[in-house]
Amino acid sequence: MKSQLFSSVINFSLVAVSFSFLASPSIAQSSSSNFNQQQCIDGLVKEGLKPDQASVWCNYTRECLARSQREGLPLESARSVCNCTIKEFRKRYSTEKFREISKQADTNPKIARELREVGESCFEAILFE
Repeated sequence: MKSQLFSSVINFSLVAVSFSFLASPSIAQSSSSNFNQQQCIDGLVKEGLKPDQASVWCNYTRECLARSQREGLPLESARSVCNCTIKEFRKRYSTEKFREISKQADTNPKIARELREVGESCFEAILFE
């Protein structure tokens, strides 16, 4: 069971990155009623990001939560995995770089693998804590 769930989470993490830039807020919000987009944006703006930059990260978080719950993760586990991945992505990439590589991940296997590895390491950290 854990290996199936692990595979699902890894697959969704890459899809969530790509989908987060394409999804309209109404689609993703209906999938995850537990996420407040404006509260997320406001929090990141308080950390120093511009609203459009915060929106990129919050879109990813929103879709990550929605997809992980659809894949069967309980809400708290989904939050832990998504928070971990967003923190790691923010350490590694500027907002613009993240937006750029997320788009490239659909056609570039190397970039897709790099993004997937972040999801894998976060999932493993959450699973084995």
